[in-house]
Amino acid sequence: MKAVLFDLDDTLYPEIEFVKSGFRAVACHLSSRYHLNEDTLFTKMLEILQRDGRGRVFDTLLCDLGMYAEEKVRLLVYLYRSHCPTIHPYEDALPMISRLKEGGLHLGVITDGMASVQRGKVKALGLGELFDVIIYTDEVGREYWKPSVIPYQVALDLLRVEPSEAAYVGNDLGKDFLGANALGMLAIQVKRSMQQDCVQTESVEPSAPRFVVNKLNKVLHIVEEKCDV
Repeated sequence: MKAVLFDLDDTLYPEIEFVKSGFRAVACHLSSRYHLNEDTLFTKMLEILQRDGRGRVFDTLLCDLGMYAEEKVRLLVYLYRSHCPTIHPYEDALPMISRLKEGGLHLGVITDGMASVQRGKVKALGLGELFDVIIYTDEVGREYWKPSVIPYQVALDLLRVEPSEAAYVGNDLGKDFLGANALGMLAIQVKRSMQQDCVQTESVEPSAPRFVVNKLNKVLHIVEEKCDV
């Protein structure tokens, strides 16, 4: 094994932190602009998110406030996307990264999403200097977001590593592992809700990982071929 590549959101840090940070930025603006209670607005957005999911939180909020206008929605979207987030890596992320680097492995990130937003996350997390390559798939092309094999190939080419010499660590069964598996990389899913530490899967589905772990430190054991399964 010569390289380990990672997903970003909900793999190296909990994405809900970014969502809450963005909601707080929006609530701060609305509170200042319209003399509304910031905490009430923040709580309202969380309630809408939990009830309706992502996609139209700001539309619903503005409708509920009786002040809906398309330009107001776009302003809130802009504030959400461009704010400087208050986010933190998972507790086990930085120790794992340090151990992998000490072992001489090349490290990379492949992340979907608007490139400017993802760059802001990486900066806020302090991860930029820890990885040899970070692929923002939005800059490769919207059509090459995961599960396309292209961003994986780009990362491996930049690292000068063969797919069989690399692992990919992510959390999303829907998109993280299809491209990695197609190239012959070792696919590892992080599933923090799982009670077992590490499970080797028998699935032959093209989107299935080879291993499922509940902690990032188990990635070390897999890479070092010391995972009890």
